[in-house]
Amino acid sequence: MAAKRKPSNNKQNQDKQVLYISPDEDVTSIRERLAQASTPDVAIVIPPQTHLRSHVAWRLLQRSAQKLGKDISIVSSDPHIRAIARSVRFKAAATLPAALM
Repeated sequence: MAAKRKPSNNKQNQDKQVLYISPDEDVTSIRERLAQASTPDVAIVIPPQTHLRSHVAWRLLQRSAQKLGKDISIVSSDPHIRAIARSVRFKAAATLPAALM
């Protein structure tokens, strides 16, 4: 699935790239896509039925983001996913518009 970018007139949001993750994508695939992101600010949209539920996987993703110099926002309607994301120091939001603010 290709990375998508939300158009915006707000300069703060113009440079945020949005990655839509499929439910069966693993942490390795997400890390590869993150490395290919063209901007330092990335919103990753995680579906509620994701396989990405392990704290270890989230820590690996966070470490990769740090090494790549990426500022990540996790978007998910699932409060459990948002809680895990916050526990490894990602920003987390329930909706994409909230993440792009």
